[in-house]
Amino acid sequence: MRTISASPTPAVLFDRGAKKKPRAFESVDRCVETPCIVTQHGAWQFAPSVVDAYRVEMSYFHEGSQRPIGLFQQSTTLEQKVAERLLNRHPNRKIVNLMQLVERGTAPTIFMYGVLLQYEIRDGDPVIVRLTRFADPTDVREYYFRYHKTGPVPDIDISLLYPIGFFHPNPNDAIQGATTGAAFSFSIGSHMDPERHYGWFRKSLRAVRLNLFTGLVTRKELKAMGGDLVVSDSVDGFGGIGLTVFDFLNLGYGINFVRTPHSTFPFVGIEVKHVFEFIRSLKQDTHTKWEKYLREEREQRGSPQTGLQLGRTSRSK
Repeated sequence: MRTISASPTPAVLFDRGAKKKPRAFESVDRCVETPCIVTQHGAWQFAPSVVDAYRVEMSYFHEGSQRPIGLFQQSTTLEQKVAERLLNRHPNRKIVNLMQLVERGTAPTIFMYGVLLQYEIRDGDPVIVRLTRFADPTDVREYYFRYHKTGPVPDIDISLLYPIGFFHPNPNDAIQGATTGAAFSFSIGSHMDPERHYGWFRKSLRAVRLNLFTGLVTRKELKAMGGDLVVSDSVDGFGGIGLTVFDFLNLGYGINFVRTPHSTFPFVGIEVKHVFEFIRSLKQDTHTKWEKYLREEREQRGSPQTGLQLGRTSRSK
């Protein structure tokens, strides 16, 4: 049975990563149970004691599955030429095993930016570094990290809109109302740092995003037909600005820019992708499910409180 332990003299150092700041490598000893944070500017540094002494493995968790990090495809300057991309869409790139380069001492530093260029790692995904001693395969050292993307994060969604019945200007009440609308929603936000404490006030401020909207809206307009005034539906393009609260509810103000009269109007809406993400997040967390299972286990079978600590360390984001 293997044992997992921390090295008294760490063979691995890591730098959390900050843009345009000097490297500040520190010990990975505190990354054994609680994951340390690594940003897109972070890095890992392997000491000479790792060379020819340990098998190095890296992996990450994404969408419920563990995926290895190791194989990279090298690219060349030639592939960046526009003409080359037009003539050769799928070049035969060289494959490199990065973990073997670390084990040999050829690549003593791994940069998170380089990993992100090859692997689809999202904010909040855990990253694992494992060292296994060649001379003693039961000596395994694991260190845990969590990827955190810093800086502004652009977001694009499709918003289903409902215009509110107030139009200005509206000469001769030509616009009788509007029924539905759909628009692309553009916004910029940022991810919350897992190592920082946010009070309710700061959380509330970060829950609001400024949005730009552009799309289509259906209006009911009075038109003269055969000497009579009839109400007809017409589709028009519009643009607007607004706010998103609770991560999916839109409040905004827009203006149509194709048909006359050009009129401004308020609207409400919901962002499709974000509302589905919110609904999915309402599922019961793993800690509550584990506690419930243990209670039922004790009541039905009289089992002792085993595995309680494991349940408490399992959390959903």
